[in-house]
Amino acid sequence: MSHILSMISSAFLPALLAIILIYGFVKKAPVYDLFIEGCREGLSSAANITPYIIAIFLAITLMTDSGALSALEKLVAPVFNILGLPQELLSFMIMRPVSGSGTLVLVEQLAENFGADSFVCRCASTMMGSSETLLYAIAVYFGVTSVKHLRHTVAVGIAGYIIGIWASFLLCKVM
Repeated sequence: MSHILSMISSAFLPALLAIILIYGFVKKAPVYDLFIEGCREGLSSAANITPYIIAIFLAITLMTDSGALSALEKLVAPVFNILGLPQELLSFMIMRPVSGSGTLVLVEQLAENFGADSFVCRCASTMMGSSETLLYAIAVYFGVTSVKHLRHTVAVGIAGYIIGIWASFLLCKVM
C-alpha cells in the first residue's frame, strides 16, 4: 500500500501540470504568456508583502531581546495564577497572534521542558490549533489589498482569539 501511495504522490505534480497544459491548449489560451504574467504578479505580491513581514519580525525580536516579554510575563503572572492558567503559557499567548513559527518553537520548548503529555504542552498544542496568527494575517492580507481602515477587524479578531485560547484551556482542563 505504501508503494502505491508513493507512486501516486510522485506522479501527482507532473500529472497536474500536464492537465493544466492540456486544458490550456484545448481552450486555446496563451499558456506560456499567462504563466509569465502570473509569475510577474507573484513577484509583485511578494514585494508588497515583504515590508509588513519585516515589521512583524522586527517587533518580535525587539520584544524578546529587550526583555519586554519577560517583564510582561512577570506583570501578568498574578492574574494567571488567579485564573488557574499555567504561567508558562504566557509567552505563547502573547506571541501567537504575531508569529506562527515563533509559537511553534515555544511549543517545542514546552514539550522539551515539561514533556509532550504534560498539561502545559497539551494546552499549548490545543491553543496552537484553535487560534490564528491574527496580527500577522491582518498585516499581510490588508497590506496587500491596500485596505487602510480596519474597522472592527482587530477588535473582533482579538475577541475571537481570547475566546479560542480560553476554550482551549477549559477543554484541556476538562479532558
